[in-house]
Amino acid sequence: MRRVVKVSRIRIIITIIVVVLTTLLTGCTGKEPNEIAYVVALGIDSTDDDNYKITIQYANTTQISGGASESGGKSGSEIVDNVTIEAPNIYAGVGLANNIVSKSFSMSHAKLIVFSKEIAEKGVKDMIETLVRSEEIRPDVFIAVANTTANDYLTSVNPEMEVNPAQYYQLIYQKNQLVGIPDGQLREFFTGLYTDNYDSILPVAGVIEGAGGNSQNDDKGQSKDGQNEGSEGSSESLDSFESKSSDDKDENEKEKDAEKNTSKYEYDIKNYVGGETAIEKKNKAEAIGAAVFEKDKMVGELGEVETEICKILKGDYTYSYLTYYNNDTPDIPITVKTTQQKKPKYKIDTDKKTVDIELYIESDLYSLPADYNVENKIEDFERDVANYTSSTCTKFINNFTKKYNSDILKLNEKVKYKFLTNNQYNWFKKNVDWSEYKFSVCTNFKVRRTGLIVRE
Repeated sequence: MRRVVKVSRIRIIITIIVVVLTTLLTGCTGKEPNEIAYVVALGIDSTDDDNYKITIQYANTTQISGGASESGGKSGSEIVDNVTIEAPNIYAGVGLANNIVSKSFSMSHAKLIVFSKEIAEKGVKDMIETLVRSEEIRPDVFIAVANTTANDYLTSVNPEMEVNPAQYYQLIYQKNQLVGIPDGQLREFFTGLYTDNYDSILPVAGVIEGAGGNSQNDDKGQSKDGQNEGSEGSSESLDSFESKSSDDKDENEKEKDAEKNTSKYEYDIKNYVGGETAIEKKNKAEAIGAAVFEKDKMVGELGEVETEICKILKGDYTYSYLTYYNNDTPDIPITVKTTQQKKPKYKIDTDKKTVDIELYIESDLYSLPADYNVENKIEDFERDVANYTSSTCTKFINNFTKKYNSDILKLNEKVKYKFLTNNQYNWFKKNVDWSEYKFSVCTNFKVRRTGLIVRE
């Protein structure tokens, strides 16, 4: 009887504890969602003193009714707001900006951090340290370099097809597997910087310029720099821009300066960087090309074609459309959809100072001259394309290593297995000069499908 009573008391005590804990769990000690301003992007520019000009772009939730869905709500520049402030670092700027906006800023949903070219050339190590120490910044946030200013880029963003600004940046910068921009995630850059095993390339963010100056204003009629002074170029609204003649509207001043690729790989394609492609109607922001880093400092730029070559050599290439010269139809190139079958093989001889690289590429024919029967010469075409790809890649990496002391192909990582101790490996990394090495690329190229064509 006493045992039954004792068991009952224990059950009652446990029940009371569970009830108390349950009531505590229902409490809310944090901020309500309607009290938070969700930052989607940050822009960092230099100033005349030792401070930074920090542009905070946050979602305008009052204009977004569709949330993360693909429908509902407004789009374009109305779905984001920008506030710019001077501060000694990112979080000091966020703290000051909290006094301007009624809601409290949260960085947990930030998708993009943009550095101006000037900041990138001076070095971004301090900024990277700040970002990786934050519990709010996710390691997969994208980093880019603006070839004008970060403020110019962010205030020119006008995502007409998206109702969620965070999704806009996610879709644009995760295209690194498809088009000519590199993987620019924070964790990749940080790992290379602090292990000293490789250097990084980051996407170039640019602003398309129409005839007569800088990109035009957003839909609200605000100046491109928003609250900031010193903006160059026109301060017209989009309505004013659209009233111009079609010749002016469709012309991009920077596009004329884009260098045309002369090799038979990506034949007759321009080697664009951010801001140089054909102009769009409203969204003047774009990401294309790569900023080359040596440690934490930017030392150069790669165009779209060069970035594509770099991705193939690194094994980061997934698929895209490549255009090749054709001997039989010199005025009309042939376009193929290519995939990288597997990662490249690297054979590095530190004694002879040679690096042999083998690529594995498959393709499907997509565009070729009418009435040209490539099937009869498919082996010749495969051999020619393999040679074009090999010679272009070999020329690129030999020129790159002579121009930059930057290990973007992760050669130091690839040669690591040759050393028995970390001391030997670290000594090699410190003293190696890859410009003294001779690079050679061999391409295995295969056409899988020639297309569904009925020939008589």
